[in-house]
Amino acid sequence: MGRILLLDEVTANKIAAGEVVERPAAVIKELVENALDAGATRIDISIAGGGLESMRVADNGAGMAAEDVPLALQRHATSKIQCAEDLTRVTSMGFRGEALPSIAAVSRFRLVSRRAEDMAGTEIEVEGGKTLQVTETGCPVGTEVRVEDLFFNTPARLKFTKSQGAETARITDTVQRLALAWPNVSFSLTVNGKNTLVTPGNGQLADAAGQVLGRQNMRQMIPLDWQGELLALHGFLAKPALSRANRNLQFFFVNKRPIRSPLLSDALQTAYQTLLPRNRFPAAIVFVEMDTSEVDVNVHPAKREVRFSRERDIYRQLLAGAKAALRQASLIGEMGTPHTAALRETAAATGFYDQAIDFDRQKKLPQDNVPLESPFAGKREAEAVPAEIKETNETAEPAAAETNREATEDVRETTHNFPRLRPIGQYRDTYILAQSQTGELYVVDQHAAHERVLYDQLKRELSDGTLPVQDVIPQTFELDPLTAAALLKSLNIFAELGLRFETFGNNIFILRSIPMFFRHCLNQDDLTEILNSAADADNTHLFEKTLQMMSCKGAVKANQSLDPKEMSALLNNLAETSQPHTCPHGRPTVLVLTEQAVARNFRRQ
Repeated sequence: MGRILLLDEVTANKIAAGEVVERPAAVIKELVENALDAGATRIDISIAGGGLESMRVADNGAGMAAEDVPLALQRHATSKIQCAEDLTRVTSMGFRGEALPSIAAVSRFRLVSRRAEDMAGTEIEVEGGKTLQVTETGCPVGTEVRVEDLFFNTPARLKFTKSQGAETARITDTVQRLALAWPNVSFSLTVNGKNTLVTPGNGQLADAAGQVLGRQNMRQMIPLDWQGELLALHGFLAKPALSRANRNLQFFFVNKRPIRSPLLSDALQTAYQTLLPRNRFPAAIVFVEMDTSEVDVNVHPAKREVRFSRERDIYRQLLAGAKAALRQASLIGEMGTPHTAALRETAAATGFYDQAIDFDRQKKLPQDNVPLESPFAGKREAEAVPAEIKETNETAEPAAAETNREATEDVRETTHNFPRLRPIGQYRDTYILAQSQTGELYVVDQHAAHERVLYDQLKRELSDGTLPVQDVIPQTFELDPLTAAALLKSLNIFAELGLRFETFGNNIFILRSIPMFFRHCLNQDDLTEILNSAADADNTHLFEKTLQMMSCKGAVKANQSLDPKEMSALLNNLAETSQPHTCPHGRPTVLVLTEQAVARNFRRQ
């Protein structure tokens, strides 16, 4: 007997599912594309448990005849193409006839569908690729598909799925891209019973994009409308002010099909050359319309990738179109909204945000902990600190503080081989000029140095559980759905750092508290950048990035005058940090000019 066997249908479908149904987001993509091909004008999507527990996609499309329902669950059964020649001019979203049988092979699957001309609909139930029943049922016109317990019969595949939050984020991204591609269709996405995305379906790309990117971000977008020999471009490009540390806000479409293309991404990035810093990526919504014979969409079962017949020409024309749009528009970024500006003015006027640069928040620490002396005693502190806090500070025991100060003098001499520095002046209100006991001249970046001091102080207070927090005037953040999902997943991490957010629905969050030393309103761009940069990392990375941001924003700035006491305290505090030579981002805090180097330059040696 020969060794080669013809696999049964169930096994073949499970193998096919490995390519088509990689994760829950792939199921949503395939079901929504079927709904779009059916002419739906409204598509409702709901998921639970990151899509692994359940997914539901309901549409008001054309529906299916009773005899077509069981046939749709057979491999390579499709209404989109009829022969191989049709592959060169595919205009539908789906065409391979693999999605439904692949999904049904690895889940508990239920489909209900009815056409407008039929009195009743048809329902089919499948479990692990085996049809349980096909019955007549009452239902509205259109199709509804329910998928439960995805990968229940393929534990190896289930093992390699991500967390529920990560899978939800991928589904959100998939729905966002489809909603942008079809602004004439109303989309709604419900996650664990909460509505997270709704598009109007009025045919206006700007309105759909506003729901995906957020209205504030849309104010930083410029229109793209360009006609070339090979293709036509339309959509939106971001001003340089709206950039990210990753490409999560870049959306590319070829003939309305969402794709990921290194070729198009590279052309877009080249168009922004000299407009953006290194490793920053612009937001973009780019639609490429071209002859279907010039693009092959049958490259991968998931249809995420396409192949262009004239890649070099595509690259050049997208580059030319993007550059033309950027040349024609004003690229000056918008200032904060009036609401934000008013909020900051109110905060400054009331003193609710501490406007002083206060290094002295270590109250009665044990003597084996090094207290941070305040360089801003006296006038500035009295002006900025509210009366009730001022009274508390005045009643602190001076003897204990003096004892702690004396106990640290010897430590400062030897810690990290960092010299004891005496300030002799300030250069351009940005750099502290200081002299060591051996006569070398040191130039200290006051912002980088204070960043390091605050960073170490934050870590110590978090470790000891002594981080002081203040309630603030509520500050509102309206985020795009993907960023909102990342923040929702990270609320506990931010709360540990003194940043207490509350959800307000519809991707809106309210900031209720901040650490005492944090002197400014939290900037939405900073929050978004942290969440995006940590999107694919673990909680430790997000924690670290937030610590760095808080230290940076709380530190003394360049072009800020310091008096000798303030400079002296900052230098002493810097010497007691874990890494006094660099800031938390790795930039140097200090440079030295030796006595010998000065003498050589003046020809004294």
